[in-house]
This record gives sequence, C-alpha cells and structure tokens, in this order.
Amino acid sequence: MMHRHKKVHVSTVLNYLLFVIIGIIMLYPFWYVVMYSFSDPSKASLNSLYLWPEGFTVESYIYAFSKKILFSGFFNSVFLTLVGTCVNMVLTIMLAYPLSREKLPGRKYLSAFVIFPMLFNGGMIPTYLVIKQFGLLNSLWSLIASMAVNVYNLLILSKFFKSIPDSLIEAAKIDGCGDAATLVKIVLPLSKASLATISLFYAVQHWNEFLHATIYINTDSKWPLQVVLRNIIDMVANDLNSGGEVFMNPENFKMATIVITVLPIICVYPFLQKHFTQGVMMGSVKG
Repeated sequence: MMHRHKKVHVSTVLNYLLFVIIGIIMLYPFWYVVMYSFSDPSKASLNSLYLWPEGFTVESYIYAFSKKILFSGFFNSVFLTLVGTCVNMVLTIMLAYPLSREKLPGRKYLSAFVIFPMLFNGGMIPTYLVIKQFGLLNSLWSLIASMAVNVYNLLILSKFFKSIPDSLIEAAKIDGCGDAATLVKIVLPLSKASLATISLFYAVQHWNEFLHATIYINTDSKWPLQVVLRNIIDMVANDLNSGGEVFMNPENFKMATIVITVLPIICVYPFLQKHFTQGVMMGSVKG
C-alpha cells in the first residue's frame, strides 16, 4: 500500500522560519534580563553576557526580599489588581450593555458623552482636586476611582454585546427575564472571551500602576509594588554602601526588579491567552 506524503511548500518553511526568528528576537530581551539578574555583578558589567548567567548569584533577589516594604507593596498591588479589576468590570459592563442596545433612548447622546473624554479630559490637576474632595487621597481607592472605566475597553465590550442577536434578547424577555436577568443569564455567558480579555487589560493596568500612585499616595506602606521597587532602586543607586551594606551592582538589581514585576503577569497570562485574541477580534470586528 502506497503512502501519500504531504508536500511541504517552500513558502510554508520560510514562514515558520520567519516566525521563529521573530519569536527569538522578541523573547531574547527578557531572557537577557533574567540571565543578567542572576549573573555576578563584576562579570555582567563586562558586557560578556549572552545566553547564560556569568557566575550565578541570587544576591539581588535576596536584597530585594529582605526589604519588608516590598511585601507591603506586593500585597497592595494584589489588592489593587483584584478589587480594582472587579470594580472596573462591573462598571464597564453596566455601561457597555445599555450602549449596545439600539432602542435605548438617547443612545447617541450618551455615546458622544462617553467618547468625548477620549479626546478631551479634565487634566491632572482637576482630577487631583476631585479625588481630594471625595477624601480619597492617600488611599488605594484613589487609584481605583481614578481609573474606574477605560473608554477603549468599554467600546470593545459594547461592540461585542451588540453582536449578540436581538432574537436571544427578545426570547429572554418573552420568558419573563428583565434587563438585569437577561444580562446575567444570556449576555454575560456568551461574552466570556471578551470579558476575560478586558479583565486582563484592567489587571495589567492596575498591576503596573505607578504615576497615579506617586500623585495620590504619600505613605510608603500604601505604595503599590511599582513605586516600592522604584524607591528601592533609587536607594541602591544613591546610598548603596552606607550602613555597612554589601556592594551590589545597581544594574543587577534593576534586572531583578523587572523579573519580580513581570513574573506574576507571566504566570496568569497563559490561563487567559486562549481568550485574548478571540475576545479582542470579536469585540472589535463584530457589530
């Protein structure tokens, strides 16, 4: 019995080769950062590091985790990411669903009102005054309130909700479901891909929070992780040898902080990756 061998076109091989090269180019900078963070400072500074650490050491990580403020910053960022993302999603869903319904009275005016801040916003100082007026200064809630709804994410989710057939909505109403029940029982279960994608957007935004934290929060025990790491880096660079500290290359420590910051996102992303592209494409194209 003769077996048919599937022909592999040269173009297919070239495409795979191109993607492999692009993947290596994209991954190598992060790999370099990881290897640098584990390298001996005196050897890494010679720029001889390419693929493997030169003189393996975990000194930078030991120094970072010896700072108690790092743990408070980590827990603050976890709280900000979890609670902030939940608040973001609730508010975004509550606004995106009405905007997706063509029969909503005043829908065009409401849409214009939502889109307008994308072009013109109140500015940093007015926002600061509003946060101060509500008594949220020096609180993690100031970071959540100042980023409660992202218009870009709102529009993506609204587009996806709009792609859900009206016949399903009408059938739910005939069965006695109100708007809230229709949203919870029909719309949201059909929108898992987009919801996972938007949740990831919000979570990364909160995890990487830096600017607003430096403006609204003055107490170091309430700083998120990014601000804590920035201050530790400054301390290493400016006052490294004071108080009997062991010498450490600031560059090694910077690389270690990058790994510490990125690692949680890398651990979470694979669980949401299957929804990521699907959610963005369906929310952006459909409707």
